[in-house]
Amino acid sequence: MKVARILTIALLLVPIVLLAQAQGRIKGLIKDTANKPIAGAKITITCPEITNFRREVVTDEKGEFATIVADGTKQYLFRIEANGFQGQEAMVKPRIGGQTLEVSYTLKSIAELQAEAAKEALEQPGIKDQREAFELLGAGKKAEAKAKLEAAVAAMPELYISWLELGKMDLEDGKPKAAIEKADRCLGISFNFTACLALGLNAARQLGDKALIERFESAYKLANPTDPSIPFNEAVEFLNKGDDAKARPLLEQALQADPKYADALFQLGMVYFRLGETPKAKEMLKKFLEVAPDHKEAPTATEMLKYM
Repeated sequence: MKVARILTIALLLVPIVLLAQAQGRIKGLIKDTANKPIAGAKITITCPEITNFRREVVTDEKGEFATIVADGTKQYLFRIEANGFQGQEAMVKPRIGGQTLEVSYTLKSIAELQAEAAKEALEQPGIKDQREAFELLGAGKKAEAKAKLEAAVAAMPELYISWLELGKMDLEDGKPKAAIEKADRCLGISFNFTACLALGLNAARQLGDKALIERFESAYKLANPTDPSIPFNEAVEFLNKGDDAKARPLLEQALQADPKYADALFQLGMVYFRLGETPKAKEMLKKFLEVAPDHKEAPTATEMLKYM
C-alpha cells in the first residue's frame, strides 16, 4: 500500500518536469545604429497560436531585457518600440531544454530616417536637376544651368522655383513675354509667391503692357502691403513726368516702410531740393550717403551737398 502511494506521486510529477523542459528563455539587447544601448525600450510579446498571451518587458539602462515563456515550442511575435525610433517586429522561436536564446535588434532613429528620406528625395529626377542647376549658377555656368532647369520642370512641373529662375533668365535676355509665361506657371503652383509676382511685374513693365502691370502690381500689393518698392515705383512715374508734388508723399510712404531705402532717400532729397526745402534736402542726402556710400548716385549727392 505504501509502495503504490509513492508510485502515484511519481506519476503526478512527470507532467511538471515535461512542462519545465518546454519553457523558453530569451535574453535580448536593443541598440541604435551607433551600437549604443537604448534604455526604456518596450518589447510587447504575443503569440499567434495563443490568442490570450501578451507580455510587456522594458530594457534596462544597458538596453537589455530577459523573459521566460511557458511554451517554448511555439513562435512569438516581438514588437520593439522606443521613443524617437522606428519600431520593429520579429518572429522569435525560443530554445527549450534549459537553453537561452539571445537576440539583438538595432533601431533607426526618426532623425536618421528623415535624413535618408531627404537624401533620397534630392536624387529624384527634377529635384536633382534643380539642385544641380543652382550649383551650375553658382559656378557662373548659366547656359548649362538653364538646361538643367528645363529638365527639372519637364520631370516635375510643380517645381515653381525652377520656373522662377527660368523667368529671370528670360527677363535678363530681353524676353519679357517668356518671363511672364514663367511667372504665371510659378504662380499657378504657388499662389501669391512674392518673387514670382515681382518677376511678372518687372516683365510687364519691360513690356510696357499697362493691363499686365496693373494685374501683377495689384496682386503684389495685396501680398506685400509694406513693401517700399511699390510706392517708390509709383513715385518714379510722377518723377519722370516732373510732378514732384505727387511723387513726394509716395517717397515718404516708401521711407515709412523702410527708413533705409536708399533710392527713396536720394529721390526725396532731390525733391526737397527742387521744392526749396533745403534743410530737409540736406538731411535726406546725408542719410542717403550714410546708408549707401557706394550707390551710383552717391557722387551726385556729395556734389549737391556742397551747394546747400
